Amino acid sequence: FYYYPGWWEGGPALHLFTNIAAWQALPKDYQAILEAACAEANTWMMAKYDAQNPAALKKLVATGTQFKAFPRDVMDACYKSATELYVETSAKNAKFKTVLDSVIPFRNDSIQWMRFCENTYDDYMATVKK
Repeated sequence: FYYYPGWWEGGPALHLFTNIAAWQALPKDYQAILEAACAEANTWMMAKYDAQNPAALKKLVATGTQFKAFPRDVMDACYKSATELYVETSAKNAKFKTVLDSVIPFRNDSIQWMRFCENTYDDYMATVKK
């Protein structure tokens, strides 16, 4: 069975973490080079992800894989557990809370945008597939 969606990762992304003191010690041109390389790596990965997943899906279908959506109650339980973990971690880690307090509004705005633009188009295209 292949269960979907991948609720734990709404979309792929690459990250680079570095010690702030080490980052600040780099010359500005090195910082710019590293930022450009990271942006390029993330863009390249996203392009490969989007380009290669349809072929991978076809292989799964061809081998008889059965696809099943996670039931709503499973998705709800995972979301609830993740949210509880975020609250618990935020209470113990001020830096985590700072990031989370920024991520949540951004995520909510992004979801609204996707609902009206990307999802509507994708739903339409799924019905006119030729």
